[in-house]
Amino acid sequence: MTAQQRLSLTRADARRLLVRYHFQLAPLENVVRRLGTVQFDPLAPVGTNPDLVLQSRVPEYRRGDWLHAAYGQRLLVDGWDKQASLIQPGDWWAQAPFHLWFEQRWRQHGVDVESPEALALLDQVERHGPATSLELGDQRADPALRGSWYGPKRSRHLLKALWDAGRLMTHHRVNGRHAYDLPERVLPSAEVVPGATQDDALQRLVVRRVQAVGLLRPTADAAVWLLPCSRAERNRIAARAIAAGELVELDVEGTGYWATPGALSALEEASGSAGYMSQDVRFLAPLDPLMWDRGGIARVFGFDYIWEVYKPQALRRWGYYVLPVLWGDRFVARFDARCHQGTLTLLAWHWEPDILPSRLPVGLPEALERAAREFLAYLGATRLVLPRGLGQEARRAWQRAVN
Repeated sequence: MTAQQRLSLTRADARRLLVRYHFQLAPLENVVRRLGTVQFDPLAPVGTNPDLVLQSRVPEYRRGDWLHAAYGQRLLVDGWDKQASLIQPGDWWAQAPFHLWFEQRWRQHGVDVESPEALALLDQVERHGPATSLELGDQRADPALRGSWYGPKRSRHLLKALWDAGRLMTHHRVNGRHAYDLPERVLPSAEVVPGATQDDALQRLVVRRVQAVGLLRPTADAAVWLLPCSRAERNRIAARAIAAGELVELDVEGTGYWATPGALSALEEASGSAGYMSQDVRFLAPLDPLMWDRGGIARVFGFDYIWEVYKPQALRRWGYYVLPVLWGDRFVARFDARCHQGTLTLLAWHWEPDILPSRLPVGLPEALERAAREFLAYLGATRLVLPRGLGQEARRAWQRAVN
């Protein structure tokens, strides 16, 4: 498809498409199938990133439900996408390019997954069954590894390399720590696609990346497009996907995007009589797939979002773990929060410049109250601490939600 043949959308079209695509409430299994991948992050001031992604899309979701979905039902497995992620078991075959890429990178750093030491770890896992790094390999510290991201134990580096290379998988977690097992025991049905090539696997990775976001710019930041190939190779694979009808090229008021046919169907639904645009408030994860391409979000929604969790406190403008607040198809606020022992503390609340705290738009206080009540239930919180800056109407909405 040439640039002249691209489907053109207005920013308003793009907003409707993204909101309808992402936030049709559905059972967890359906949401997993829709997104294809959910980024994992262990920080959990108000639940982990998977929790937050799912609570905005799955009715009556409760913090930690993803653990049973992943390690009980196997609707998800630990893998790699743009970062450590939860993916569908049926996509395991497409991880092969990542596995090879990581294996080569580890070898460059002196860790060989074919070494006798690594093979001994695999043998131990085979004999022992699922086990964590506290139970596998040599537990002695290597002075040369002190200060390393993965700690001073060489066995832990080997286990991570074996996991990255696809020789081990996460069977379950113990207090957040991976319990490693052999892939054939985590996926007894042998999730493979007979005759799949490297290009086939890369194509699935590229399409899945677009699928997760809904609308994704080819020019998005390198962190958004982290793949086991060059950008030129990615473009070749994307052209292959476009020719196969798995991706569609779009123009949104002068900016190029890729989308999947499934995302485009959401726009058609949003344009029909059954596609009423919900005016609900949603609290989004900082690493929600909708938020991955922050430059794209700024262009389409006019919302400039920065995740400041790794900034020194003195350099933060918004806060440590700040959640975007979406109302209908517009971002209206962001807030920093913690939940501890049944108390949700809102440390800071920042309205967008076009929102007057003293006079909220019609319908927003009621929508905020519903969202706050659902958020408290998701967290299991029964007590609330509110900050300044909310305004009377929003303060009352939160207070009514907790009563």
